[in-house]
Amino acid sequence: MKLKMFTYVDGIDEAVAYYQKVFDATIGENWKHKDGKYELCKLKISKGTSFWVAERKGVSAIEGEVNTGNIMQMCLMYDKGDEAQLEKAYNIIKEGANVIHPLQSVPWTSHSCDLIDKYGLRWCLMIE
Repeated sequence: MKLKMFTYVDGIDEAVAYYQKVFDATIGENWKHKDGKYELCKLKISKGTSFWVAERKGVSAIEGEVNTGNIMQMCLMYDKGDEAQLEKAYNIIKEGANVIHPLQSVPWTSHSCDLIDKYGLRWCLMIE
C-alpha cells in the first residue's frame, strides 16, 4: 500500500516554483494545459518523498467553497545531520505563513515547527 499526497492551491505555477525553492524540490511527472501552465505537478523533495500539486480551480480539482472542517498536516521528518536543510526550508516557508509554533527545540526533537504556509497548507518540519 502507498499513500500519495495531493495539494490543491490557487496559482499552481507560482506554488510549484515556491515549493521548489523551499524544499530544493525537483519536478517529476506533470501535465500542462495548452497555454503552458501546470494542471498537475509532482514535486520530489527527497529520495522516495514527493507530493503532488494541482490547481484548486478546474475540471478535476475542488471548485467553490472549501471545506475547512478537516485539517491535514504534512510532516516532513528530516534526518539527524540535516538541520541546516530544515532551517533553510523554515526560513523561506515562514514568510507570509501563519506560524503556529516557530522552529524550536521540544522534548522529543531538537528542531520542530508547525505552520500554515501562504498557500494554506499546514506543515510540520522536524528532525526525526
